[in-house]
Amino acid sequence: MQNTTLIILGHGSKSKNAIEDFNYIVKLVADKNEFKNVAGAHMEIADPSLQDVVKDLYEKGERDFVIFPYFLYNGMHIRFDIPGILEKLTAEYEGISFDFTAPIGQDPIMADLIVNKVSTHIAAK
Repeated sequence: MQNTTLIILGHGSKSKNAIEDFNYIVKLVADKNEFKNVAGAHMEIADPSLQDVVKDLYEKGERDFVIFPYFLYNGMHIRFDIPGILEKLTAEYEGISFDFTAPIGQDPIMADLIVNKVSTHIAAK
């Protein structure tokens, strides 16, 4: 994975706190040093957009991207909007390729996360 350029794609928000939370996750992933590059992008509302991040990295010589949607569900953005954006970017930039992963979705680790968060909350009372 050391040759992988990863773009973590969030929804975007007007909330400064939401953007800070998203950027925190992007930094945690980057700090693991598993990928050549890690960048965060947003579908809408916030900057930078996916298009802007791809353009910037492409101009720096990157051609192969893994797009991880930091979304819980397989909704409209995942099924239609993001694939449409990637199709346009593929047509726009010569030699570019995208590997679009599944969202967080139905990962069993989510049950453990929920139990842990609720247990921590209850214990703090």
